[in-house]
Amino acid sequence: MEKQHIQHLETRLNELHKSMITLGDREPMSELINIIHRPGWTTIAEEAFFTGIVDAMQAQTKTLLAMKQVLLSGASKVALNPQPLPPKA
Repeated sequence: MEKQHIQHLETRLNELHKSMITLGDREPMSELINIIHRPGWTTIAEEAFFTGIVDAMQAQTKTLLAMKQVLLSGASKVALNPQPLPPKA
């Protein structure tokens, strides 16, 4: 693989890492927990909508964690492919 492609992949992996760190930020969830405890916070329909989104986000998070494990496992199993030696003169 060319050096520029490796650098591009490294950049993308670093971006993914930053996104995952942001995703794990506890602050927004703490804020949501405070909001849902307010009296009269929501209607039955809004609760269903909210619960559906939370369930979907949880499922997506589990899928993302599984994909991360597959990526790590697969990458570690790739054997090094040595470059062929130049022909002898």
